[in-house]
Amino acid sequence: MSVRADVDRGVEIIAKMFELKDELKSIETRLERAGLEAGNRGEHEDLKDKEREGKQWLAKGSAVAVPMVFTADKLIGSFTANGALHQTIRLAANGHLTEFFKPVSKYEILFDDGKKFRAKALEVLAERAPAFITACVARDKAGIPKSDIKILWGQIEEIK
Repeated sequence: MSVRADVDRGVEIIAKMFELKDELKSIETRLERAGLEAGNRGEHEDLKDKEREGKQWLAKGSAVAVPMVFTADKLIGSFTANGALHQTIRLAANGHLTEFFKPVSKYEILFDDGKKFRAKALEVLAERAPAFITACVARDKAGIPKSDIKILWGQIEEIK
């Protein structure tokens, strides 16, 4: 193939990728809405991984279903050093703050998911873990805990 043909085909592919990404984003928005409505109807199930917090809903297609995970309260990823939140978390950590967050000009979480963070909190803080985890929950401006919704395209299941 020529450079010209490769560039032309590459441009076509990139344009199609953007088009498909936009379409997928719209699909995911509709699925998230449907999943939240399913939760309001009591159709959410416990997660398969019993050590994780949250619920799931299976969005069913013609032949397969894709799990949608509604995580429990999302943990904060970082916070400003010496701020009010820092003081709350520092006190709740009972001297173990750097086992969970690394200080930069702010503290950043050391774990890539909440399950690992919660397990470490239980290991290090024992009975003080729940208070520490509560202090670490990310909240919106109204103080309501934030959460994630994840559509697990890589875990598609056959409908039986």
